[in-house]
Amino acid sequence: MVARHRTRSGSISHKPGGAVTPGGRPPGRKTYTRIEPGRRRIPSEYEIVSTSLHYHYPHRFELPVGDAIVDWYERHREGSSFSARDWEVFADPRRTTYRDYNTLQDARENVIDGLLGEIDATGYDDGLVDDWVVFLNRWYAPLRFPTHGLQMLASYIAQMAPASRITNCASFQAGDELRRQQRIAYRTAQLAEHRDGIDIGAHRRHWEEADAFQPLRELIERALVCYDWGEAFVATNLVIKPGIDRLINQELAGTTASANGDFMLRNIHFSLDEDARWHRDWSATLTRISFQDTPTNRDVTAKWIAKWEPLAARAVQALAQVAGEAPSPVDPAAVTARVLESTRHETASLLGP
Repeated sequence: MVARHRTRSGSISHKPGGAVTPGGRPPGRKTYTRIEPGRRRIPSEYEIVSTSLHYHYPHRFELPVGDAIVDWYERHREGSSFSARDWEVFADPRRTTYRDYNTLQDARENVIDGLLGEIDATGYDDGLVDDWVVFLNRWYAPLRFPTHGLQMLASYIAQMAPASRITNCASFQAGDELRRQQRIAYRTAQLAEHRDGIDIGAHRRHWEEADAFQPLRELIERALVCYDWGEAFVATNLVIKPGIDRLINQELAGTTASANGDFMLRNIHFSLDEDARWHRDWSATLTRISFQDTPTNRDVTAKWIAKWEPLAARAVQALAQVAGEAPSPVDPAAVTARVLESTRHETASLLGP
């Protein structure tokens, strides 16, 4: 039986059993039940702006079957052996919204802006050893090219990801890579204003021709033509970045810079390394959730790590050799060992039971 009741406003409400709904409205689902069906909990801001935003997964493209775009996603995303029944279970451990991201990075950029301003105000570059400036020109300045490659890889993962929360994390990661790329470029231009011998036009050629860069260049270029979204994610975020981030941020611009009296460069990359640690954090969270959802993902991930790890290790070992060319050299073997041991320990923990 459905009872009819007239409300104070004169409207009619309908409710099984004869009960009147509050305000005279028929019962209905709240908007947020789409986010968490079956629960009447008001979701957080992060949940509202990040959940189930992709209209094109699974199989929701408003394009005919056989269209080139549909076919690309079908082969390289739906067809990936890195799959899950429900990717929406993943949540960024930092719960980053677009507003939060801008607030956080604005504060971090203010720190780096302060460091760069102090360099100009104090004549800091005048006190750097000549041979260290030569080192920066030869080995630090060209790093904007591989970091640009890492930005492109993150953008592809964002484009192909099967869930909007993954897309959000990868998009923010691409922004972080652009931040690092821009800061390397800015620091290079700043140094060129204060010191002679910075040949900005030669940096690309050096990236393309110097022996120490070639394994890394091969690694980045091979990853850029890895189109399976799952393999691109594993290769980039579980293999390539953990080693290269440590090598650049912690070793070349950290330990080696400190040994040569360049504490400003160390401090700049300490801030940039905070981004890299979050990239590893969300990637590990996503990987573990994929294992819980679909246990076969563990073997798939291990296979891809085994495929890409030798190339990444070779890239780290080759570029680490330049630490021995600094005026106050750092042992390249020790640099390589620190980077690879940390990265492999992290990977083993991820794949372990």
